[in-house]
Amino acid sequence: MKLYEISTQGAADLQARLQQAKEGLDLSYFVNKRPAFRTDADGVAHVWIYGPLLQDAAPVERDLGATDYAQIIAELATEGIRGVLLHADSPGGTVSGAIEAAKAIESLSVPCVSFVHGCAASAGLKLVAGSDYIVASPSATVGNIGTIMVWADTSAMLGAMGVELNAITNEGATLKSTGHLASLTDEQLAFLQEGIDQAGADFKAHVAANRPNIDPEVWKAGWYSGERALSLGLIDEIGDERTALARLHELIALTTEALV
Repeated sequence: MKLYEISTQGAADLQARLQQAKEGLDLSYFVNKRPAFRTDADGVAHVWIYGPLLQDAAPVERDLGATDYAQIIAELATEGIRGVLLHADSPGGTVSGAIEAAKAIESLSVPCVSFVHGCAASAGLKLVAGSDYIVASPSATVGNIGTIMVWADTSAMLGAMGVELNAITNEGATLKSTGHLASLTDEQLAFLQEGIDQAGADFKAHVAANRPNIDPEVWKAGWYSGERALSLGLIDEIGDERTALARLHELIALTTEALV
């Protein structure tokens, strides 16, 4: 039977069985899921930049510990909050969605402090860079500023198998087959390089605008911990969550005084 031949009742039964299977599957034994958003008694919103960062993440990807950029943006828009504490432990994620989430953090109307307790690398660093202050634990890893695209040239392997990939595109569409064939033409490689360079330049500009005292050494896309991260200007202080929360309350107090 094909899926489109199923009856209405059959579809309902299938959906119920799938839901039952999902409810009986506890992935928390295998992975740490993103902690839930919360607002504490002092009006501080606790938002997690956690795991792989994705745009339009599927439910199963969230169950496996990923964060959808839209989740972060929605939580930042919570009404009535006095400040935001970003909890960061992410190795990075997709370019798609990162710009919007980074701008949402950068443009917050309330104080924002980041606490990096595990990792804030690549897109994870891009997001926390927009906060007012960054605290990192001594062992946290911070940096990896840059953009990357990986591709494999499989022409030698396929050639050894006697396989040759070909593609027909309309006249003039020389970039249409980019990524579809076993290797890239010089023109296609230059096209991809241009896109990566632009995304990397945007990333660099965002970090530089929010952390003007940052050391140019970080543009090599290295990642650093402790005193090294501090000396490079990637973070503002080494401490724990209590340190980050204290700095946030200091900023909230200053903001409140300025409004009085």
